[in-house]
Amino acid sequence: MKFRSMYLTALCGLAVSAAFTSCSDDDEYDPFEYGSKVALPEHRGYILNEGSYKQNNASIAFFDSDRDTTTTKSIDLYYMQNGKQLGDTGQDIIEYDGNVYVVMYGSNYVAKLNKAGIEEKRVTFDETHGQPRYAAADNGYLYVTAIGGYVCRFDAKTLEKKGEVEVGKAPEHIVIEDNKIYVALGNAYDNTNTNNKVAIIDTNNFNTTGVKKVDVMDNTQVVVECGDYIMVQGYGADWTYTPLYALNTKTGKAQDTGEYTTHIVEQDNKALCAWSMTDWSTYETTNTYYVYDPVAMKKTDVTATITAAAPELKSATIYGMSEGKDDSFYILTSQYSAGPGSVYHFSKNYTLLSKMTTWGQNPRKVILVD
Repeated sequence: MKFRSMYLTALCGLAVSAAFTSCSDDDEYDPFEYGSKVALPEHRGYILNEGSYKQNNASIAFFDSDRDTTTTKSIDLYYMQNGKQLGDTGQDIIEYDGNVYVVMYGSNYVAKLNKAGIEEKRVTFDETHGQPRYAAADNGYLYVTAIGGYVCRFDAKTLEKKGEVEVGKAPEHIVIEDNKIYVALGNAYDNTNTNNKVAIIDTNNFNTTGVKKVDVMDNTQVVVECGDYIMVQGYGADWTYTPLYALNTKTGKAQDTGEYTTHIVEQDNKALCAWSMTDWSTYETTNTYYVYDPVAMKKTDVTATITAAAPELKSATIYGMSEGKDDSFYILTSQYSAGPGSVYHFSKNYTLLSKMTTWGQNPRKVILVD
């Protein structure tokens, strides 16, 4: 304990170079709080690296979200904290009520971690429900989609199961808005069942009688809340992509925007979209970026601004997009198995704030932990 006290004192004396924000007697931050074995910044971002399928190499990296440091820590945080691998195919990660929840598609479980990344509980999914896909949380509950056709509800603290609703084959991304759960319904990856619906579940009536469905495109994949609208992105029946839909949460009606996207994130109640097209004869990818306002039904192209700041984003393989603070956003790119991915952090005005390596393959999502 004497050594640790000396170490913390030294950190305070080197506040300029250290990644911690407060060393006063009144508000001293402990970089080893919550049982951490790793010195962590007080405010941090976690990057979920999906890894390669069946390679058991999913991982979590971290960075200082206050200083927006230019490099992440080159360690697998989950392994350092728990002494074991995270598992196969990291699908989703969310922060809720001071905890972190990780969805592991290939390893077939959902884990609850504390703020430091130390696992506290996990739940495994059976064959009937199928593998977990995406998660959302609200009002003390964690909701997880399961590929067998279910949305499962758990107590967010204990991970005790509190119910399930069958919504149709292959539920994917999920979002909660005004006590309603919006679920994208996909095609189960076997082309035997193509859905063209978004399922809507009333959280106050969490059973099959509380489910409504709205027609959108075939093979829906992603739902994102943008003010009074749920923006819906899908791949189409033949995986060639279809136009973005805007679902009005007040009227329950969905409209084809006529615009195409492969990735989407909310920004100031609008949809910031990336549209990636690959010429498979040359394997060259072209990325364009735009903002879609569902209220004005207007598209604003921002390709030139983003690619001027980071020219490689004209053709990089985009693997995900995530929200940041103050309407900033992250673009995550992949080299697949060739090497670690990268994360680009942009301000709301599309100024490049930083570029970070992810120290893992196929970065899927960034979350911020306060």
